[in-house]
Amino acid sequence: MEALQILQPLFDTVQGSLLLTEPESGRILSSNQLAGILLACPHNELLGRSIYEFLADKEDENNIRQELERNNMIYNRGMLLRTATGRSFDVQLSVRKVMLDGVETQVFSFMDRTEAKVMSQLLDFERQLVERSLNIVRSLKEDGDQQDNEDKLTGVIGMHRLMTMAHNETTRARRYGAQLSGLVLELVNVPEMVPKEDDGSAYNHLLRLASSLCLQSTRDSDVVARRAEGSFIVLLPNTDMTGANELGRRLIKALRQLTFIYQGAEHQAAACVGLSALRQGENSPTALLDRLDQALGKAREGGANYIIKLP
Repeated sequence: MEALQILQPLFDTVQGSLLLTEPESGRILSSNQLAGILLACPHNELLGRSIYEFLADKEDENNIRQELERNNMIYNRGMLLRTATGRSFDVQLSVRKVMLDGVETQVFSFMDRTEAKVMSQLLDFERQLVERSLNIVRSLKEDGDQQDNEDKLTGVIGMHRLMTMAHNETTRARRYGAQLSGLVLELVNVPEMVPKEDDGSAYNHLLRLASSLCLQSTRDSDVVARRAEGSFIVLLPNTDMTGANELGRRLIKALRQLTFIYQGAEHQAAACVGLSALRQGENSPTALLDRLDQALGKAREGGANYIIKLP
């Protein structure tokens, strides 16, 4: 169609993804560059394919067709699309029938909501992390000189400080007959630092997200510490193994919703978890921490999303 050739430069200036399709088949007649990028399909391969191939839920095709029959347009409908590589993402979709060169054509436009949601989540995490970090700093200042007690990258406490607090919590648990459990979370896909290819931003970004997630998922009385490069320990006073297991499941579920960009590719965050609890007669946290290491080792063998408990 001559009109498509004339309008193509205009399509590429639209702030959003734009596709022109045949009404009956859904065959894509024209596309702007952003649509090809979001659908992970080169422009020349996108043309001729049906728009309906990219719907994550095939039932949406019938819904779109039926609504267009009734109203001739759809505006800002929340929907799930799937890229040519199989990744699903949320969009705001609009569709309208127009006439071009006397031929009825459908115009599909959509905007990716995933980035906006992740950025909003990240900003909220960062804001709350700053608040919690400031509280930690104030606490450290009150305790005097606390060198190497805080992890400078994530803002959570370091292992030296954790050991002091673990002994205090163990003493309190024995004195009052309370329960004390622990959780160790390890990221299973921490990006490697490759000189000349990566400045560490992906690595730092993922660890800050994970630490922020641990802080936001715990209570003020809980203790969160960075254990090693990609792992964190959480001490849970007055919490049994059931409560620790529930926290582990929440953390894994929340991490799976986070993504990070590493060397030009998108990756999904993932972790495994080891759990244990203070046993009757134990007056030191050493045995509890040793069991956490053992549980994590077994979870690491299982891979992403594994939770191993050693009561």
